[in-house]
Amino acid sequence: MTRPLLSQSSLSVRLAAALLICLLCTAGCTARGIDTDSVSGSDDTVPVSLSDLLSAPKVSATDTASTTETPTETTAVTTWNDEYPGVPYSTTKYLVVVYLGSQSTVVYEPDENGNYNVIVKRFTCSTGSDDTPTDTGIYRARAKYRWRFMNGVYGQYCTSISTRYLFHSVPYKKKDVSTLKNEEYDKLGSPASHGCIRMCVRDCKWMYDNIPLGTEVRITQESGPYGPGVPRRIADPVHDGWDPSDRWALDSPYFNQTISG
Repeated sequence: MTRPLLSQSSLSVRLAAALLICLLCTAGCTARGIDTDSVSGSDDTVPVSLSDLLSAPKVSATDTASTTETPTETTAVTTWNDEYPGVPYSTTKYLVVVYLGSQSTVVYEPDENGNYNVIVKRFTCSTGSDDTPTDTGIYRARAKYRWRFMNGVYGQYCTSISTRYLFHSVPYKKKDVSTLKNEEYDKLGSPASHGCIRMCVRDCKWMYDNIPLGTEVRITQESGPYGPGVPRRIADPVHDGWDPSDRWALDSPYFNQTISG
């Protein structure tokens, strides 16, 4: 049986309905912010392959953090401990190890076989407190500052090893060698800092003068050789504000005195 042809009026009605539906769809897309000219176009996102991800440099999140106490440029930091024996040892003149367990810093140089086990210097230090612990890992000496402003205080003879950490003196209230924070000096040998490695002036100046930029610095939870201690501070008004180990401060009351420690 032959189907009847649509009448011209019925066809006109259907065409008008179809046109109305198209107009409504276009209006809806426009209202939702969709570009109707490019919905079916290709995605402009560049695909990233697995090999790209694996070959990308790995940078620690802590290393990219910016603070007022260190430079803003970044240096890669690789986590290190005994579980990662494949991490290569330093190939620089010295290897510096900060032992959190013993609150000591030890400078090693290589023996005749290239193993870093010859002790050059041992220092007593203070690392991060319980509230602001020092992160373990492998770092590199990257910059040096005669004075450095840090969280409202100043440090002398600073050696930066990351965007967060430096070796530096006990804090001073001002950029003035007579404004040492006495109570912080008395904490040397115990965790006390915001994460940096504090030393008496005698010791951080040795680091400042002798550790080349690029030297590898390892921070570990282990205990190592202890430092020999620091000179004792004399608790009286005349000596307040002075580091007893600072033999370069000509006006210091300690300058011509024999100090112990």
